[in-house]
Amino acid sequence: MNECQLNTFLTIVKYKSYSKAAEVLDVTQPTVTSRIKALEEILQCQLFKRIGHEIYLTEEGNLFIEYAKNILLYINHSKEIPNMVKDPIIKVGFSPGYSHSFIVELLKTIKSIGDIDVQVIEGYDSVSLNERALSGEVDLIFTRNALSNNQDITSEYLFENNLVVVMPKEHALCQKQSLGVKDLSGETIISYRRNSTLWNLIDKQLNGAQNITRMDVDNNEMLLNAVANEIGIGIIPKLGVDRRYEEEVEVREIDEIYNIPNHVYVQFRNNSRIESLAKKIIYSIINHKYTEA
Repeated sequence: MNECQLNTFLTIVKYKSYSKAAEVLDVTQPTVTSRIKALEEILQCQLFKRIGHEIYLTEEGNLFIEYAKNILLYINHSKEIPNMVKDPIIKVGFSPGYSHSFIVELLKTIKSIGDIDVQVIEGYDSVSLNERALSGEVDLIFTRNALSNNQDITSEYLFENNLVVVMPKEHALCQKQSLGVKDLSGETIISYRRNSTLWNLIDKQLNGAQNITRMDVDNNEMLLNAVANEIGIGIIPKLGVDRRYEEEVEVREIDEIYNIPNHVYVQFRNNSRIESLAKKIIYSIINHKYTEA
């Protein structure tokens, strides 16, 4: 049993076609057939059956899917052995919305540990980051959603990264002692990746505001820049407010928005090298969170 056979099996499962699998894998169809036959001989069972022109999984084939995925995952992890005996290398992923100052604290912590190569990755969203952690692409991630029932990943809840409203310092609403969603009526609301699950929850609360104008920007930095330049009012997680803008924007809480759940989970792969580094990084993140508070 080898990588080629397992990848070929999973590609056929995905496309339900030997010919399409051959095209995707850039091999001939006889090669695909040969790999599956060899795999079936090892497993001593039939993985696919034909009914007319259609390909279907057998009961054994259906059961084998998760085994194939897990075997490939372990194969990919084992390829990291040469790197594990060298200087430590860690890939850290964040879901969108963390400020530059927050990331800088992380980098300072890693630098203080010494002799560590690090790659910081901003994922498109929590779901995609979780998938990358499962596949072994990243070592440690900070996301909204916990990975449950996975023996290869440790998942720990850290805290809430509550949502806040950021406004230009001279905005009229800054004069009000308390704000509600209705106070946002008639305003331009700036979002960051509005098609995310988190923004779906925010939009439900914004139904209480009338005649608002929408503006969606590409990243957290652009949102803060737009607010500082009095283009509109932004809604972002509290840890997304960068210290560099503290003289240009005012941060306020609106209960309906602030109370939307926005959990921060830290998740890392279970090996001694990553666990030791993860604990130091987690301490830095928690310290930054409560220092800012």
